[in-house]
Amino acid sequence: MQETPASTPDTAVERRRIPGLLAGYWSFGQYWGIWVILVIELQSSHRLSYGRMGAMLALLSIVAMLVMAFVAPRLARLPLGALCAIGLIALGTASLGMAFLPTTALWLAFATAGVGNGLIDVFLNVEGQRIESITQRPVLQWLHATYAVGGITGAAIGGLVAATHTDYRVGFVFGAVCLFLTAVWNAQKGTRERGATEVDSTFSLTAFKRHPELWLPALVVLSAFLVEGSMDTWSGLYLTRQLGATAWQTAAAFVAFSASVAIGRFFAGRVLFGLGRRTTILAAGIGGAIGGGIAALASEPVVVAIGFLVMGASIAAAAPAGFGLVETLAPDDQTHAIAAVTTVGYSGFVWSPPIFAWLATAFDLRAAMGVIVCATLGIVVAGALTPRDRPVRRAAR
Repeated sequence: MQETPASTPDTAVERRRIPGLLAGYWSFGQYWGIWVILVIELQSSHRLSYGRMGAMLALLSIVAMLVMAFVAPRLARLPLGALCAIGLIALGTASLGMAFLPTTALWLAFATAGVGNGLIDVFLNVEGQRIESITQRPVLQWLHATYAVGGITGAAIGGLVAATHTDYRVGFVFGAVCLFLTAVWNAQKGTRERGATEVDSTFSLTAFKRHPELWLPALVVLSAFLVEGSMDTWSGLYLTRQLGATAWQTAAAFVAFSASVAIGRFFAGRVLFGLGRRTTILAAGIGGAIGGGIAALASEPVVVAIGFLVMGASIAAAAPAGFGLVETLAPDDQTHAIAAVTTVGYSGFVWSPPIFAWLATAFDLRAAMGVIVCATLGIVVAGALTPRDRPVRRAAR
């Protein structure tokens, strides 16, 4: 009698964990989809200047970086399912804070959002990478695609709230509820494997000392996060304040971006494994620059939406390809390597909000959108410096 391979039961179990993981990243993306539409109402309600809004966003990013660099390595001894749930709960709490905290205490909501973002971006990616290595499925591509799907649903909800003149806090409360529900799912169904790896460290950035070549995926993720993060935080203001778009036009333009990212990432496995990571990164950067240029130069919301569509479809595979390089460069140190790469990625969110705020105040939001085009060039540079690789094809099981 032929024995069943010992790994088969484990593979089946890990596959059953994928839906909960994807749901968590969907609720993460939905929060930012809601934000990009309702931030205009939030800013008006609290009478926040561009400079103060930029400072709040910088605080969010600084906290996220500190969490990824110092807190995540220490928490890595806990089960990954619980860590994913904690991150989602933190962001849900922040969403409630955005809705109900007074202006003087609003910084607490941004700081809590930083905690949630830091934990989610480290441990959901670590869990996704772990499941991908076991099941040989493109889980990271699916994971980042569901974030974009969340952007679509969030923008639609935010657009509905804004267009019907409903209190903007309803949108943030809805986002919080979804985050809490997916947190429960991950806590109950997530793996009990701990997040720590063979390399024990209390400071994730030491991964760069052990693996100096990680600066290449770090540059890819830095640039990709800067583009996507800028779209999450500033594109709504650009369309509404600079171009005079309606709430529905703003929502539709962001949905176009998120939909193209989602579709691109659902098929990114074929592109990534068929062309190789270097070619994928180069194509992502060049296409993103073209789409970003269209959006920054256009004056009609419809043309801007087309630019967003091109940009989203192009950069869809950039971050997954960057994280895929981590698997190759640091296979036995993935928790700290992913945390280190993600920390560098979030550093762009620290210096980009003040730059955006200064450009918006000194010039206009169109000039600020030019930063996105510059960020796509970082993807091109990283792709050009990435060693040529053979196409990777994983057998479906």
